[in-house]
Formats: sequence, structure tokens, C-alpha cells
Amino acid sequence: DAVQLEEETLNACPHLKMEAVPLQLEHRQDVIDIIVSSFYNKADLEQWLKPGVLRTDYSDILNDIWSVLVDCELSFVIYDRNTERIIGTALNCDARCEPEVDIKSKLLIIFEFLEFCEGPIRDNYLPKGLNQI
Repeated sequence: DAVQLEEETLNACPHLKMEAVPLQLEHRQDVIDIIVSSFYNKADLEQWLKPGVLRTDYSDILNDIWSVLVDCELSFVIYDRNTERIIGTALNCDARCEPEVDIKSKLLIIFEFLEFCEGPIRDNYLPKGLNQI
């Protein structure tokens, strides 16, 4: 049941005192470190492109769109207030207003694949207009 699941989730990491905070300009390096580490080391599709993908490929993209991510006000970081460290992040944009990115690396293959999969669903089945999805 939903109440039990919520209790289990809250009790999963009792040593953490977590707080979600809207993404801010000063979170840039911590967030980039988390995203680069996660995607470079663990992303399924990217593993097939190695060694052609570099850590800087990810950080370059994030640096290019950073102010847009902050301005969208849809992204956040998770702080562990016991250590005052950022331990997680979620980067979001309105699906109808995603930032333009000039990708000059093998990551272009991933972005093209994702657009191939997501584009038709977004364009044909999801609500139209800004602030809908």
C-alpha cells in the first residue's frame, strides 16, 4: 500500500537528512560532477560508444545549457543536510522548450536516438503547448 511504501522510502536512508532545493547557478560544478560521473560510468548506451566519448563531452553540454536549466525553474538538487553536500540532481525542461545544444562529439548518436524514440510520442500523443509536459 502507498503509506507503507512511503514509510519504507523514508526509512531506506535514515542517516541522511535530505532536502530538495531548486537548481541555482552556484550548483553548477557539483551537478556537473554528479552527471558526468553517472553517465560516463553507468549509462547503458554510452558504454557502446567508448572510448570515443569523453568526460568533457558531458560537461561541455551542461555548461552550454546551464543558465537555461536554472531559468526553467524545473530542476533541483538534493542536499544531505548532515554534510551540506549535494548528493543528487534532476535536470528538467519543458518538453516543448528544450534548450538547443550544439553537440560535437559521439554523444550526438545518443541524442539522435533519443529524439527518434521520444519525438513521435511527444509530437503526437502528449499535450501541446508550453507548461503542459
